Amino acid sequence: MKINMDKAVVEFIPENPIETAELEALWIKMGNCVGDNKKLSPIGVYIPTENNVARFHIGGLTEAEAKAAPELRAPFDCQVYCLTCNKIQTVKEGELIPFCCGKPMEIMD
Repeated sequence: MKINMDKAVVEFIPENPIETAELEALWIKMGNCVGDNKKLSPIGVYIPTENNVARFHIGGLTEAEAKAAPELRAPFDCQVYCLTCNKIQTVKEGELIPFCCGKPMEIMD
């Protein structure tokens, strides 16, 4: 995913269909410009040489929103797998990507 910054505006530009689906799920969870919008706040530190992951907390979620699982849909016919137990499953374009071991399954490249 490409990230562009211009003053106080940040753009997230997906570079493949998987990232497009993930960005859409984040957009919907953040408020989609309708009703109460949410706020992203950084958690901890970001040190790329130690751990190349940046974490953010979504502030302003109701209890129901916080517990809700994101609805990620397959951008194309593909196989998905669980990072924890290595289970593999086939999903068709537009179907919900299933959860396994408490997390959404990952699309195989």
